[in-house]
Amino acid sequence: MRFIKYLLVVVLLLPIVSRAQSCAGNFGDPVVNITFGSGFFPGPISSTNYNYSTASCPLDGSYTITRSTNACFSGNWHTILEDHTPNDADGFMMLVNASNAPGEFYKQTISDLCPGTTYEFSAYVVNVLKATSSGIKPNLTFIIESLSGVVLGNYSTGNIAESTSPEWKKHAMVFTTPVGISTVVLKIINNAPGGNGNDLALDDITFRACGPTIKPKLNGSLSSFSVCDGISQTIVLDADLGPGYINPAFIWQKNIENSGWVDIPGANSKASSILINPSVSISQQYRLASAESFNISSPGCRILSDVITLNYFDKPIVDAGPDKETVQDKPVVLTASATGRMLSYKWTPTTYLDNPFVLNPIATPDQDITYTLEATDACNNVVSEQVSIKVLINISIPNAFSPNGDGVNDLWNVAGLLSYPEADVLIFNRYGSIIYRSKGYQDPWDGKYAGSMLPKGSYYYSINLNNGTSIYSGSVLILD
Repeated sequence: MRFIKYLLVVVLLLPIVSRAQSCAGNFGDPVVNITFGSGFFPGPISSTNYNYSTASCPLDGSYTITRSTNACFSGNWHTILEDHTPNDADGFMMLVNASNAPGEFYKQTISDLCPGTTYEFSAYVVNVLKATSSGIKPNLTFIIESLSGVVLGNYSTGNIAESTSPEWKKHAMVFTTPVGISTVVLKIINNAPGGNGNDLALDDITFRACGPTIKPKLNGSLSSFSVCDGISQTIVLDADLGPGYINPAFIWQKNIENSGWVDIPGANSKASSILINPSVSISQQYRLASAESFNISSPGCRILSDVITLNYFDKPIVDAGPDKETVQDKPVVLTASATGRMLSYKWTPTTYLDNPFVLNPIATPDQDITYTLEATDACNNVVSEQVSIKVLINISIPNAFSPNGDGVNDLWNVAGLLSYPEADVLIFNRYGSIIYRSKGYQDPWDGKYAGSMLPKGSYYYSINLNNGTSIYSGSVLILD
């Protein structure tokens, strides 16, 4: 038993060699993120033994902290317009003109790491020498050690080639902190000699926890999920967790309207049920934080899943369409439109409709009518909208009448014409002279002109309803 304990101690004290690669699983938030500042000029840094220079183009063995470079050394260096850090207005980077002698040029103590945790270390480097200006290529080694000098990981970039334009390249390695180790030392070694070339810019030195892949699920869906709003309901958060942890622990987190990530009380299982408040009908984001159980209480030890979003179904949007105009017995299609989830439709009244339960029924009304469309979605949201149909009455034009005073057919009655108050009615004699004119047809023509009865014979009419339809024309015969 003593031998086993002794062997375990020896194993824990052995250096854990990194893998020179990026994390293949999920990351946590950065525990360390060295960006060299932004906004106000930071001045010299304490983590290098190179000479600080206020010149925009430092000489061999010197460095500066700068936002950009501009055609240094007769244009042999790239002009770099900004640092690497994304969304970092006025951000800085470390611009290095390497020493003639190879050796360590950057050293930084990194605290607040978690024991027994796998991390990805990464840094972004650009060779500032142009491809047209051949010279010595930067060649760096990153070393991570314990405070006692035990190497926990190392990674060499090899020669970093020139490029036609500035290319920030990520260099990364994965290492694991031993049990009991929470502080490490980062060293960056310059392997190449100085002189012509070996010039670089450094930015975004990052340490973040690395672990298994986590694929979050919401009600069994690996993609965003939508629910009905205004309804109290329970959703189930779960995740597919890849191998890597021995005894994983979990904390579900939520973010509402970008207010920030917060732990969900009681949601400490990989599969957790959450009650949704019906009064909060806004999109919500969820993610799962995970770590070995002995590290779960420290945010810097956790890895984080991708984000999965809970949306709420939008209420239906309904447009019953433009008002319509038709003539008696002529069908017209109701051109309604609607968007929503699993909609059903109902038109009221159902009179004159071929099918009142479709979005675009055919109406054949014989009088003016207003229809109401109701659209109901899968969440029982009901939205209504109205549309009106104006029905133009067909007119019937007699071709003869007998204004003889016997009370029978004494007037030229045009059936339906009273429905068109804007109609223009004209009667002509055979010479083309107007003998009758009327706006609308409140007083039908009695066969007279200027108070005198016209002789029997043929007369001619023109009826313009002034509604876009064709003009009616023809002859009418006055009989005895």
